[in-house]
Amino acid sequence: MTGLIIRHGGSPNWWLSPDIWVANPPSTSASPAVANPIAGQTYDVWVRIKNSTGASISGPPPALAWLLNVVWAIPSAGSIPLSTLPSGDVLNESALLDPIAGGASVAIKCMNQWTPVYENGGHECLVAWTNASNIAYPFAPSLEGDAGPGDNWSIAQHNLGILAAGSSKRHLIRYAFQVCNGADEERGFVIAARQAPLVEIEAFLPGVPGGRAILDKPSKVERLGIVASADPSAAELEQARAELTVKIAPQSCRRFTLGGMLPEGNALINVTQSRDERVIGGLSVLAMAEEKR
Repeated sequence: MTGLIIRHGGSPNWWLSPDIWVANPPSTSASPAVANPIAGQTYDVWVRIKNSTGASISGPPPALAWLLNVVWAIPSAGSIPLSTLPSGDVLNESALLDPIAGGASVAIKCMNQWTPVYENGGHECLVAWTNASNIAYPFAPSLEGDAGPGDNWSIAQHNLGILAAGSSKRHLIRYAFQVCNGADEERGFVIAARQAPLVEIEAFLPGVPGGRAILDKPSKVERLGIVASADPSAAELEQARAELTVKIAPQSCRRFTLGGMLPEGNALINVTQSRDERVIGGLSVLAMAEEKR
């Protein structure tokens, strides 16, 4: 069967789920979403779940109960090894869901609030999944591409970073992220950065400083590239290429930095992780040459 669904963002950016968001506390499901969380501030995390069947799901025995799990990580592409995440990264762990009527949608606030850390400037990567209680955590479901939902699980990711480019005349872009390998063996991946139309994130702009006016000032990123380092030098960023082929150890993540220059206006950058010519991970970055208040 297909059960309790958390929508992913659809094609082409399935990692931009509209069903995972944060809000300033105290919040309700109708509170304005915050698209640019600030490091050190505390937020409520919400997940919307839909019962895709015609019957009520989850409830007391003998019904098969469903669970909701939510975690955060620094901006990550690909199959995040859920088993390696520290317990402090768990926002909602194996919470038993109340019965949800057939065809109904409900918004659920996570049991724990989220305080972004300074390690990554507050940029978010939130992953949420539902699963029937007969699935062993964390072996299923898995986040690898837009496949799914499965017969008794659903998984989605919200991975949009908002970046005010440097205040110098060059407006430098410097965005830290990681790429993960959830497999039990070393794998090779292609990591690529491409500029995309701003309209791809139009649905999220109400929660971004500047709102829809961001669409009125599109610009082109210069010297767009990726460096396989969490702290590259200026020279490394200058020489960065927009596409890298890398190997990543089993059940682990590797740090990278996205770089470039944005002379003016706003730009959307999509970073993808591919294996065997299939995109299995991704994240998006909205860079703004002028910080909006």
